[in-house]
Amino acid sequence: MFQVVFMVCFCLNLAYTISPCGTSCPTNTSAYYELGYYWRDYFGVVPYDAFPGGQGESGHQTYIGQVYSTNYELLPGTIYNGCHQLRTSARDKELIFEKNMKILATDHSAKLKWIPTKRDSHHLLTDCHLVVGGAEGGATVNIGRINFNGQTIVGTTFPDKVPNNGLWIPGRNTSFDSYEILTYNC
Repeated sequence: MFQVVFMVCFCLNLAYTISPCGTSCPTNTSAYYELGYYWRDYFGVVPYDAFPGGQGESGHQTYIGQVYSTNYELLPGTIYNGCHQLRTSARDKELIFEKNMKILATDHSAKLKWIPTKRDSHHLLTDCHLVVGGAEGGATVNIGRINFNGQTIVGTTFPDKVPNNGLWIPGRNTSFDSYEILTYNC
């Protein structure tokens, strides 16, 4: 009887800790593993829980968007309030999208913070979760922003070890060395 009970308990435990691909999965289901931000579909109306990203030329609030493109992968960008478009850049091109857009939202806006940083310094933010904005050129990219030409513009930051690291924004063919990067629970 003991052997049957042991075997059932062992198999149940094994079923919850091994994935179908044979990799061990964490059994801890605490809130520590849950991030308090998420991406909502965007169709031109800014939702109540959207996280602001910056400020446009007219002083209006802008928001952080994300778009998927088969040519450029998953890109972060800027959504202007009242506009059904997302503005971003990739491979030295300014891009505007009108479909397949998402907007960054949160129920914990106090935990999302803009931290000043510099090119080649992301690795120093060891106690911070850098908000993932997407992927470009096979690299995971984060979300950054900079005050430029009377606006606070959201852009793409590349990891330290990538040759084109730094902050890239639409309309510029060079990167910035100093900028803010979006973090969660930092």
